[in-house]
Amino acid sequence: MVQPRHAFLVVSSPTATQALPLRRIKFPVQGTLRSSQHSVKDLSYCSCPVVPGLTFGQMDLTMAPKRHEILGKNLFETPEVTLDLVLVQGEERYVSRTAPGQIQQEFDRALNVGDIVFCAVLEHLGYGPIERIEFYLNRGVDRSIEYFFGDWWTHDAADARALDKSRPDRNLRWFGVLPNAMLLGGLTGRWDDVAKIGSWFDATIQAEYQAGQIEDEYMQLFLCIASDLSPGTVPGIDEVLTKVKACRGRRPKLLCAAWEAAVARDQKAFDKALKASVSHFLKVDAQNVPNVAFWVALHQSIVWLIAEKNGLTFPELPEQVDAAVVRRQTIGLA
Repeated sequence: MVQPRHAFLVVSSPTATQALPLRRIKFPVQGTLRSSQHSVKDLSYCSCPVVPGLTFGQMDLTMAPKRHEILGKNLFETPEVTLDLVLVQGEERYVSRTAPGQIQQEFDRALNVGDIVFCAVLEHLGYGPIERIEFYLNRGVDRSIEYFFGDWWTHDAADARALDKSRPDRNLRWFGVLPNAMLLGGLTGRWDDVAKIGSWFDATIQAEYQAGQIEDEYMQLFLCIASDLSPGTVPGIDEVLTKVKACRGRRPKLLCAAWEAAVARDQKAFDKALKASVSHFLKVDAQNVPNVAFWVALHQSIVWLIAEKNGLTFPELPEQVDAAVVRRQTIGLA
């Protein structure tokens, strides 16, 4: 229950058959807005019919602009076709390619966890409701745990190099799954499982080769986050964090500042740092991207979930910045 000073209504025709332009009206709010689905900022634009004699307090304020509209993004396919590709065809591919004894499973296992994050993003952007969304997100956490702790990689040399930390010729593949696992764990509230995944990492884990597209310090920041969330501290992690904070790249430094504020439970510093990091993401990293998951600030969303776990509140942000952060509330899990 909230008490804003003003609200906006988009006023349409009183009948469904009349196609009249919508009008946006600002007026002072008398009394209290009640909504089980939206916060005040979600109610910035509301749609309701013009009914003679209907007072403000009787109007149904449940329709708000969808986040993909706020971000200026649209799917190429319908949501139904997109979800079929991910949840039906993608699941069939996953089951087939990861059956016991199959070789070269690592790519499909990492891809599947990403597909489940994709579903959370669709829900957040307003392409839902996706039935059983919580079930799918929990399945993503389970499969993330299996990715790091299962023995599925023992049947193939390439898979073993990707996950077996004991191999001298290892080429570990972890960055494609760890952030997604953190996000899914935070959205489902499974922080104990996030801690378990964090325990997989030790002082020998290095940044992956990313052909210069992702800074080493950016990946190293996630090693710091994993260490902080896990039961024990990785030896030497303070030196790694010092390198991250000293790097020249704005992307790792801005995200690091938001994460440190979240860990310190510093609400004022967190509000400022989250806004700066997400704004940088929207300006630099969200343009000409390959799929929907890159429309939103997933890594900043992880930092918010950590902040929420630590008792901080979500800050007032500009509309597009707000729309780019995935939260438990925006996917119907809180």
